[in-house]
Amino acid sequence: MKQLEVMHAQLLAYLGFVLACIFSTAVQSATVSDLLITEIMANPTAVSDTQGEWFELFNPTSESVDLSDIVLSDDGSNRHIISTGNSLLVTPGSYFVMARSGDASLNGGLMADYVYNSFSLGNTRDQIIFSDGSGELLRLNYDAGFVPAGGSMELIDAVMLPSNYAATTTAYGLGDLGTPGTAGSFAQPIAAVPLPGAAWLMGSGLLGLIGFGRKHLA
Repeated sequence: MKQLEVMHAQLLAYLGFVLACIFSTAVQSATVSDLLITEIMANPTAVSDTQGEWFELFNPTSESVDLSDIVLSDDGSNRHIISTGNSLLVTPGSYFVMARSGDASLNGGLMADYVYNSFSLGNTRDQIIFSDGSGELLRLNYDAGFVPAGGSMELIDAVMLPSNYAATTTAYGLGDLGTPGTAGSFAQPIAAVPLPGAAWLMGSGLLGLIGFGRKHLA
């Protein structure tokens, strides 16, 4: 009987640890690190680079991500602090277009969600980096040969490597190729939304295991 009581105590201690981990994970908020850079227009031809450059973010999580006070930069001198005076949210499952111009009559015909300055995209090689006071949160590097003329490069799976981007074939606005703000030409990454802690427990049978232990050790 003594051995069973010890086993019972050990089981409950272990399950308590598991539950703490699960619920701790469940309440963690999504961050900029969870976003994907899904499309990049670095070299428009229907309009100038100064008006027509843009890139697109996608939020694959079940929570909004706030971009306010985040720094957009590259490895050179480009640096822009995202500042609106309020929260700037990328909502769950949505696309968010950041551009050099917000005027659709000048930028090639796209609708921008945020307009930046002091940052541009190189036509040969460059970096898109998001950071805060703690360091880098999100980064994409691309090299020579990545940027087509008059078209964007679009992410075709959930891994942000240059080899996982392909040239878009869909025209928008004044004739450049791209799908700013929409799912686009290729299948987009599927969100892996975590289940709530209780639901996970029920599905895994841990709640039943707790009941089993109590029933047989009472």
